[in-house]
Amino acid sequence: MANTIIGLLGQFEQEYSVNTAEITAKIGQLSTVPKSDRPAAIKEVRNLLNEVNSLLEQMDLSVRDLEDQSPARQKYENRVTSYKTDKKLLDAELERAVGRLRKSDDRAELFETEEDDHMQQTLINNTETLERSSRKIRDAYHVAVETEQIGADVLQDLSRQRETINRARDRLREGDIDLSRSNQIASNMLHRIIQSRLILLILFFVLMILLLVFIYYAI
Repeated sequence: MANTIIGLLGQFEQEYSVNTAEITAKIGQLSTVPKSDRPAAIKEVRNLLNEVNSLLEQMDLSVRDLEDQSPARQKYENRVTSYKTDKKLLDAELERAVGRLRKSDDRAELFETEEDDHMQQTLINNTETLERSSRKIRDAYHVAVETEQIGADVLQDLSRQRETINRARDRLREGDIDLSRSNQIASNMLHRIIQSRLILLILFFVLMILLLVFIYYAI
């Protein structure tokens, strides 16, 4: 009976060694597991720890079946106690590893949040700069359009003024022609008046001579 129990305890110890070695390895590998796969990896380690806990309970029950105060029972009781202590250390190591991962994730999320905030602020600043540049371009375009309109109005005014000057010059030319014609007419009229007066003077002198001759012969 005792040999059977001792043989069973030996099998339990082998399973315990294999499981604890696997647990230790998996805890050490958690930091290299991708973030998306970590929950499953942590759950797997917890399941292994539960299996170890069940294994220790079976070992504890098996040890109780050994004869009281026997050397074998004392030896395995000490071993089971040591195994339970090791199991608690593995539990604590898992929690520390999970805590480190959470801190690392929180720090990474904080950095990502700060980076996102920085990128968002940069995007806002770039958007504001783009809007200011767009407003300046629109204002410059409006100024250019207004300047073009003013230039067109000035050219139109100059064109009207040129037409007015041309018409005034044409009227002056026509006035010069009319004035020349008037001068010619006045000259002709003056010439005729002079001719008429000369004729009258000649007639006057002729009459005077005739009158003197008449008076002379009459005396």
